[in-house]
Amino acid sequence: MNRTVIGAPGLSEDIAALLGAALGERQFSGVACLVALDGELAVEVHLGTQATSDPDGQPLAPERQVPVTAATWFDLASVTKVFTAHTALSLADEDVVDLDAPVASALAAYRSGERSAVTLRHLLSHTSGLPATWDGWRAPLAAHLATIPDGTRLTATPLPDRDALLSDLVATPLEASPGARFEYSCVGYNTAMAYLEAVTGRPWRSLVTERTLGPLGLDEVTADPDPARCAATEHQPALHRGVVCGVVHDETAWSLGGGAGNAGLFATARGLLDFGEAVRRGAGRVRGAWMWDDALTPILGRPTTSPEGGFGSAMGLRIGDAAFMGVTTTARGHTGFTGTSLQVDRASESVIALLTNRVHPSRESSAIQPLRAAIADRVAAYRTEGR
Repeated sequence: MNRTVIGAPGLSEDIAALLGAALGERQFSGVACLVALDGELAVEVHLGTQATSDPDGQPLAPERQVPVTAATWFDLASVTKVFTAHTALSLADEDVVDLDAPVASALAAYRSGERSAVTLRHLLSHTSGLPATWDGWRAPLAAHLATIPDGTRLTATPLPDRDALLSDLVATPLEASPGARFEYSCVGYNTAMAYLEAVTGRPWRSLVTERTLGPLGLDEVTADPDPARCAATEHQPALHRGVVCGVVHDETAWSLGGGAGNAGLFATARGLLDFGEAVRRGAGRVRGAWMWDDALTPILGRPTTSPEGGFGSAMGLRIGDAAFMGVTTTARGHTGFTGTSLQVDRASESVIALLTNRVHPSRESSAIQPLRAAIADRVAAYRTEGR
């Protein structure tokens, strides 16, 4: 992609105003937003600071606050799932795995009952019947925290036995029959990770690098960022983590070693935009079809989870989710709990990469969905009025 901003009269100013207002309302301490139109960078906005609190949660004086720049890394949170899907689908594209073969072939915990019917396609489309979350990390972490002195600050997870945690995770009971419902599930994406690790013998971070980050030239996406260049996330004193910075915010992913199928990647706005552009352009079955086309109708017999409509889902990307995509019905994308989002629209040839640290210093900040939708609507209006 051309790295020179081509200029979009009025659009850059409008998006900067929207972001500036949200920053003024303390929805986040910092934000980076890039918009590409027709494969060219049209909007680039960086505002605010990487953190307003020090590692102990105390306010930082203005002169100690580091401005957000093009080099700032943000915790992608669940936007990581899009990279996970791409990695898994690249393996399916080369017939290393079969999307419709039971994962029981590599996961012994899936070899009985209805679980024996769960496939990688189910896991990637959130139709496996698994619940949204897994809490198996809580008890072992609480037991460890009870043994450490007050004031101890943890960076890496203190839980040494990742295999034991994964064994507990893949034993999570189904809540519905495979293929019977759509239920957004972090458990499903971490189960997909466990399955692909078992099949390939490769750790997840290596698979993502080898299958997605490396081939697509995404050197501004990583699981191991420089903390000095990272936007801080939440103050978590109860977990002895202090203000989390440069380490994944999501507790499940952190417990599993810092990078997982559900969360764990960091990116600059440029890195995320470049990935979005690769998806927009499409390529083969992976980005050209599997990550883009409706995955729910073939499985559920309907494109959405409610009779009155709503969003659909491909394998890795949500389709037409008005809550953050605004008025467009043709876009695909994903959001992250930390305040991140990616939106790709082939119809308008646009990509929006929005990175904030909404959870800094607390996850109790105001909802960011209206801001995401407002930016998307402004881009859609610009394409209608000014293309």
